Amino acid sequence: MHLYVSSKLPKGIQETLVANERIHKVLKTVSIINKPEYTVLTDRRILYFNEKILNRYDLEDIPYSKLMEMKAERGRVRFGSIEFKSEEMKKPIKLSKVPKKDIEPFIAALEIAMNNVAVEPISIKRSKGLIGKMRWEFKKTPETLFKSRPAEADSLERRPFSKGEPEADPLRKLKLRFVNGEISEEEYLRMKELLEG
Repeated sequence: MHLYVSSKLPKGIQETLVANERIHKVLKTVSIINKPEYTVLTDRRILYFNEKILNRYDLEDIPYSKLMEMKAERGRVRFGSIEFKSEEMKKPIKLSKVPKKDIEPFIAALEIAMNNVAVEPISIKRSKGLIGKMRWEFKKTPETLFKSRPAEADSLERRPFSKGEPEADPLRKLKLRFVNGEISEEEYLRMKELLEG
């Protein structure tokens, strides 16, 4: 079952999805002249869909293991941009006119989706500028390893990574437990007060 209702997606994307492939997030650009571009995060890959007139379209498929680089920028005005580079593509996919409010949730979902197929934790570098400006960047290193199958889950959730030694900061660990839904807000506040105590 797809988390996003696939019937709302263009037919070209629906036909590309394989059995049991789950859609986690859909990003749609804004355009007055052309049809909108879609970028779909599934549990296995990134799909880019650009529909043209007369039922023509461009479709790019980027498995998370082939994603080499991602850059995103949220401007001070209404829109931002995202760019993807893959091992197999000659030129990057560049999305402009991405609604400002949709960029950050999309990047967060991308980070979680990539971590669900990664062997070691992956992070996306963030840098905040003045007046709401924000940049995100991911570059794949030679040491980055991915599993061939995604982690089994019905929703987009952070997958815990096993570490050899416990985390040094108990407040950070407590916050992660709260964010992951392991403890309630009341428990979180009570335990935080005890730790800061």
